[in-house]
Amino acid sequence: MYNPNSKDASKSSIRWFAGVPTPDPLQALSSNNQPYLKESNAMILKRWCLVASVLIVANLVITAPLVSAESFRAFRQQNGLQDYVPPEWFLKGYFIAREKNPGYVFGPVQDFVGTLGGITTWLIEDMELERLKAASADGKKIEYSMFLEAVSSDRTEYWVFVALPYESAQAWYEAMRAYHGGKAEGYYGKTRGELERALSQGLNIKAELRFWIENGETSLQAPEGVIMGRYKFQPVFDLGTGRRLDPAPRTK
Repeated sequence: MYNPNSKDASKSSIRWFAGVPTPDPLQALSSNNQPYLKESNAMILKRWCLVASVLIVANLVITAPLVSAESFRAFRQQNGLQDYVPPEWFLKGYFIAREKNPGYVFGPVQDFVGTLGGITTWLIEDMELERLKAASADGKKIEYSMFLEAVSSDRTEYWVFVALPYESAQAWYEAMRAYHGGKAEGYYGKTRGELERALSQGLNIKAELRFWIENGETSLQAPEGVIMGRYKFQPVFDLGTGRRLDPAPRTK
C-alpha cells in the first residue's frame, strides 16, 4: 500500500516539485541494452548479406547454362544448321588453319575436337547439304563447309571447317585456280609446294579450318594462332621448314 510518509514517497514528491522527471525502469533497461541491440543488428545485417551473396552466385550458376543453350539454339535456327556426321576420311585427316599462307599442319581433326571440352556437335547448313547431295549424285567430289559447335557453360563456339576431298596438292591448287582465276598463283602458289612436301611425308590434309565464331561474333583472328594459344593444340608439321614436329603435344 502506498504510504505518503515513506522515504520513497518523499523523494518522489521532491522530484515532482523540482520538476525533475522520475526515472523509468523500462527506459533504463533499454538504454543498458543498447550496445547489445546494436551488435545484434550488425550480425543480422551480415547474415542477410551472406544469404544475398549465396543467392546471386547460385543464380549465375543456374542461368549461365540456360543462356548458353538459348544462344546456340537461336544460332542454329538463324543459319539453318542441322546435325551432321562427317565422313571418316575427314575426321582422320589433317588440316591447315589459315586460308592464305598457312604456317603449319594440324591434326587429325578428331584430335582437335577432343581439346575443346564442353559438348561438341557437327552441323551443316541445310542448303550446303542439298548441294553436297546433288554433287554426290553426279559422282562429283566437292569442297563443302561444316560447323563444329562447342557449347560450354560460359560460351558457345563454332569452328567452320572446309572439307578438302583432294588426293594431291595439285588437285587442291586447280580448285583454287578455278575459283580465283589469275590471282591463284599469288595467293596459293607457295602453299601448293609446301603442301606437296607434307603430303609426301604421309600427312593427308583433308580440311581447312577457315574461321571461328564465339558467342555469335565472327573473329578476325586466324584460327591457326587461336588453337595454338588458347587450346595449346600444337601442329604436327611446319610448312615453312618442311619438317615434322614430333612429338606433337596434345591436350585433354
